[in-house]
Amino acid sequence: MTSCPNNLPYFKIKPSEKELILVKFLRRKFFPRIKEKIPNHYLIQSALFKNLQTIKKLSNRYPYFLRLDISLYYPSINHKILLKKLSEIYKSMSHKTLSRRLKQCIKNDIPAFLQKSPYKKGLPIGFSLSHVLAGIFLLDLDFKIKNPFLRYNDDYLIFCKNKQESELILKNIVIPTLNGLNLEINHRKLKSGRFHNDKVNFIGFEYFAGSFHIQNEKLENFKSKISKMTGLNKKKSQIEIIKSLNNKILGFGHYYKLASATSMFKDLDSFIRMRLRRYLLKQKQLKPEQGNLILTNEVLKNLGLKSLQVIKERFDKNSRRKIKNFSKIKAKTGKMKKMLNWPHLSVLEEKYKINYLISQIKELTSLVRLLNKKVTIIDKKLNK
Repeated sequence: MTSCPNNLPYFKIKPSEKELILVKFLRRKFFPRIKEKIPNHYLIQSALFKNLQTIKKLSNRYPYFLRLDISLYYPSINHKILLKKLSEIYKSMSHKTLSRRLKQCIKNDIPAFLQKSPYKKGLPIGFSLSHVLAGIFLLDLDFKIKNPFLRYNDDYLIFCKNKQESELILKNIVIPTLNGLNLEINHRKLKSGRFHNDKVNFIGFEYFAGSFHIQNEKLENFKSKISKMTGLNKKKSQIEIIKSLNNKILGFGHYYKLASATSMFKDLDSFIRMRLRRYLLKQKQLKPEQGNLILTNEVLKNLGLKSLQVIKERFDKNSRRKIKNFSKIKAKTGKMKKMLNWPHLSVLEEKYKINYLISQIKELTSLVRLLNKKVTIIDKKLNK
C-alpha cells in the first residue's frame, strides 16, 4: 500500500486475483441494469467523442448547465453506506432478491477489500474494483436526476432549460442526496451558467461558443511532466528518454485530438524538442550552437520522436475522409441529393431566351390563324 505524494487521504493497493474476479462479477450483475436505465452512463459508455458530441447536441436544446463535483470523493466514501447501497440499488434495478453469490460478496468479499483502507473509509485509487464501486455508490443521485446529464466518476454536467431549473436541481436533488451519503460538494468547482456565454470545464476540455479547447491546467500539467522527464539530473539513455516522451505525447495527443488545438499542439511540439535538445546536449557534452545545428527537427524525427501536430493532422484528415464517404453513401441511397454539374449561368440564360421566343412565336401563329378566319368570313359576306 502506498500513500499519495501530496499528503491528501488518497491511497493505492496491489490488486489480488480474487478482487479482479470480483470486478467481473459485479459488472455482470450491475452493468446490464444500469444500461437499461441510463444508456450513456460512464460505466457503460466511456467513448470520449460521444460525450463531446452529446455536449454539442444538447447545448442547443438545453442552453443552461450545472457543473459540479464532490470534494475528495474516493477518500470520503463511507463503507457501511456503500454496502447498504449495493443491495438497495440492485433490488431497485432488478426487482429481485439478491442471489447467494451476491450476498456473499456484500457480506464477505467486499468488506475484506474495504478493510485495506488505512482510514476506515474511502476507496483506493487506480484500481478497477474501486472504479466500479465508486460508480455504483452515486447511482441514487443518477436515478433522481431527470434532466439529461453526463457523469465521469464524481464529475457531473447537468443540462438545464433555464437558470431556475439548475438552482432547483441543486437545492432539491443534489444536496439532499449527497447529505444522505455523507458527501460534500466541492464549492470551488461548482458552477452554473449559459453554454454560449460561460466557459464550462468537463473531462479535461473547455467548452465555449460551440468549440472545445484544452484546459490551461491540463496544458501546464503536461508541460511540467515533460520538464521533469527531461531534467538535467536524469540519467536515461537517448533511446529511453525518447521512448518515455513518446508515451506522454501519444497519450496526450490522442486524448485531446478532438479539441481545436492545432496551433497549441505546434507550440507544444516546439517545447518538447527544445527540452529534448537541452537534455541531449548535456549527455553528449556539446555546445548549444553545435547542438542546434546537429539536432534539427528532421534529426529528432528520425531518432523516433513523435509529434502532437502529426497526430492532430492525421485525425483531421481521417475525419474529413469519413464525412466525404458518408456523404457519398447518403447520395447513393437517396437520402441526400448531391448538386453536381450545375450548368453555367450563360447556358441557362440562352435556354430561357429560346423558351421565351418559342412562346412568342406560338402566340403570333395563333393570332395569324384568327386573322385568317376573320378574313375568310369577310370574303364570304362580300361575295354574297
